[in-house]
Amino acid sequence: MKLLIGIPTGGQPTRPFLDALAKVQLPASVTDADRLVWTGNAVAVQREMIARDAVARGADLLAMIDDDIVAPPDALARLIGALEADPGAAVAGALYYSRDSARPMAVSRWVSTDTTSAAIPAYGGDGVAIVDGVGFGCVVVRVAALRALTAPYFAAHVYVDAQSRVVRQCDEDYLFCERMRLAGWRVLLHAGVRAGHYDRGSDTTAPAQWESDAETDRLRMIVLRDGRTELVPFDDSVPRAVERQEKFETTILFAGS
Repeated sequence: MKLLIGIPTGGQPTRPFLDALAKVQLPASVTDADRLVWTGNAVAVQREMIARDAVARGADLLAMIDDDIVAPPDALARLIGALEADPGAAVAGALYYSRDSARPMAVSRWVSTDTTSAAIPAYGGDGVAIVDGVGFGCVVVRVAALRALTAPYFAAHVYVDAQSRVVRQCDEDYLFCERMRLAGWRVLLHAGVRAGHYDRGSDTTAPAQWESDAETDRLRMIVLRDGRTELVPFDDSVPRAVERQEKFETTILFAGS
């Protein structure tokens, strides 16, 4: 089995990421492995180019590890094992949290036309949960599922916070997972593969403390209280934030002939 490891980076991989990457082990089923890096400030397009490379190279599996993720040594072996155990799954992602430790990077009930419908899925222990989307900080994709799609494979949302005058690109991972689900594939979250998320600004790794199974083994939602986000049991009667969406055209320009 042929594996391609893709690394999207802004150009300065963190030291914890590099130290962890050097210790990552591959399962015996991987007979050929290669690694490539795409640099830039448009992560959705970097993931797109990595995916196209995987298809062009004839890879069977594509792993992506972001340059601020601290993956455990057995991360890829266990994620690959989850895909091998479920032929109907296209994506298997590790459990990791946002850099502020506020939320796990996985979703249930997520739809691209209204992301406020999303919830945090239930998971626990060493288990593998079927979810609607996983963060792509540490993930393995079945390339056969990619080949069944038409490029471009990735899209992105652009989040605009007018009050703070903040704009950021986001959701390329959840949008990809949604596309796979609509094509009939499953998306897996491997709760036993626990990766750290390093924050350059504070020189800390999230989460500060892993939650217990009693906390995570239930559907939850993110609420805002006194300016801070909290995770609470899901309640569909709680009013959701208002989300307005507008289409914004973006074109990829390719250098060279």
